[in-house]
Amino acid sequence: MIDSAVPSPRRSRPRRLRIAAVTAAVAAALTPGLGLTGAADAHAAPSSVAVTAGPSAPTGTDVTYELDSFTATITWFGNARKNVTGYRVFRRPAGEGAPPAEVISGDAPLTATSFTDHPPADGATYAYWVRAVDRAGHESSDSAAVYVSTADATAPEAPTSLTAQGTTAGNTLRWTAPPGDWDHFEISSDPDTRPYPDEGATTTSFTAHTDLSAPTGVSVSYRVRAVDAAGNASAYTETVTVTRPEPVGPTPALVESQVIDGAAHLWWDVNSEMTNYYHVYRRSPGEQAWTLVGTPYAPSGSWVDPQPLFGYTNYYIVNVDDAGRESAPARTSVQP
Repeated sequence: MIDSAVPSPRRSRPRRLRIAAVTAAVAAALTPGLGLTGAADAHAAPSSVAVTAGPSAPTGTDVTYELDSFTATITWFGNARKNVTGYRVFRRPAGEGAPPAEVISGDAPLTATSFTDHPPADGATYAYWVRAVDRAGHESSDSAAVYVSTADATAPEAPTSLTAQGTTAGNTLRWTAPPGDWDHFEISSDPDTRPYPDEGATTTSFTAHTDLSAPTGVSVSYRVRAVDAAGNASAYTETVTVTRPEPVGPTPALVESQVIDGAAHLWWDVNSEMTNYYHVYRRSPGEQAWTLVGTPYAPSGSWVDPQPLFGYTNYYIVNVDDAGRESAPARTSVQP
């Protein structure tokens, strides 16, 4: 016989949610780089490397420059993040090829939002920018750069290697220009042999000068200094002393000077009283000093300049005796 009775349904037991499982799931959801399943995300950082992010860069950078004190004051807006402990200020000369930037605000981060710097007063332009620093020592990216052009209060270096030569045409000085920024040179002499004493020291943009007004037979001391475009003057060179000699013997009698095939040709009457040789001096266009360029022997009576002419050029010739003493100069000029 078939039992047709319907069995009574079984009562299901309530399922308990394990607290530990919930805690693990929540932790997985809140952990960066982990999904709800607890599997590591492909971009998660290794657990042995700390994930850090520096503070945001400061904003509102500005700079002012004081001509009286040669100081630059940099200001910026403070960073609102609580973990920012200070700021560092950087400076670098503007332009390509400049040296690397340097921290000018000191080793410890600044707590203020301004800083006063003393950049070199050399007329150059400098760039400034600021970085924020957090408690862990991480720096932000650079703020916007600001620029300042400084006043030029830096004198050039002094010229070197000053020499002097006394000739019957005047005292010739030569020196070596200093490196860097200079505009012209000032020559002072004692006793004063400037052609126009009321106008101050003799000036030139060349590294040689002939003092045509120097008296003969008198020792004159010279010194030279460099001056830049802003008027800053260097120290003087060492002093050199020289005497313009008295002329000896007759002055050569120039016959002719002309240009042939781009070269200067000079002719003069040979003087039997000066049996040694002649000196030929030249002053090219733009130069302020005479240069000894030829020593023809006495019997020749002529000389050709090996240098091509580039403009109006001055020459003078002197007789030279056996003791090396020169006569008064005979001057001429040619023009190509």
